[in-house]
Amino acid sequence: MDVAHVALWVADMDRAVDFYTGLGLERQWSFTLDGVENVYVGGEHGELQLRHDPDRTTPIAPNRADVDHVALTVEDTEAMVERATEQGASVVTDPTVIEPADAYVAFVEDPDGYVLEFVEPLDG
Repeated sequence: MDVAHVALWVADMDRAVDFYTGLGLERQWSFTLDGVENVYVGGEHGELQLRHDPDRTTPIAPNRADVDHVALTVEDTEAMVERATEQGASVVTDPTVIEPADAYVAFVEDPDGYVLEFVEPLDG
């Protein structure tokens, strides 16, 4: 069994697709069902499903109490933080080594408020 995707509601599909493809994920495929636009971005090991409903009346309000973060593996945490901030992200936690995970990580918030963790595995 593998994880196929994680679905995130977004307020502006074009902005969300630009942000995630700007980080280096690739637009994979898309469809619209019952007026809800679904665009999948990802890589070799999984995807994010970005969902947009133009008729949605409730605000997009990610809350770390309910969804803490989405982790993405990267080759260079510091470079990815810089790239993400250029794409409109804000830094939540500066790059730091997490010894129990044998990783160099940082957390940023995307334009919709979802927290992303960039995980650079260390050769330990």
